[in-house]
Amino acid sequence: MSPRLRASGFTLLELMVVLLIIGVMTSFAVLSIGNRTLSDRQDNEAARLQELFRLAQDEALFKRVEIGFFTDEQRYGFLTPDGEGGWQPYTKSGPLRVRPFSEPFRGVLFVEGQAVAPPDPEEPEPAVLILSSGEVTPFRLEIRAPEGLEPAIIRGDALGRLERGAAGAGAGS
Repeated sequence: MSPRLRASGFTLLELMVVLLIIGVMTSFAVLSIGNRTLSDRQDNEAARLQELFRLAQDEALFKRVEIGFFTDEQRYGFLTPDGEGGWQPYTKSGPLRVRPFSEPFRGVLFVEGQAVAPPDPEEPEPAVLILSSGEVTPFRLEIRAPEGLEPAIIRGDALGRLERGAAGAGAGS
């Protein structure tokens, strides 16, 4: 009998996930370089959050897990069910960790047109769910600056489509 050759290598899905992670990390590196005006920094914060939402959507689809998002104005993060009816941080490190908004920004989350009350800091619960089916709780996230700038806005619809714009652009959710 001749020995069987075993196929080795990476699957297409594994390569796609690695390329996505490299792209997100490159985006973070590019966004963190140089001095920018407050408006530019606000746009970059919104772009970063939009990319994190896209990464969370990909994670939910590829890993078949439910992911939640929360913000308490000072920080934001992604959560996953802990198996006991509660929620825990999706990861302790990496792009989907709990992190503060860049100074001097804060975030205000709206679901069904109503501002979401900040969660308990010790046991945050998500206001937005990112399901493994690709569906997302419709939301509007405003990135606000203290100096009277119009907020930068990220909107997500039930089909998981994300858009970013200024407060005056598009219909409110």
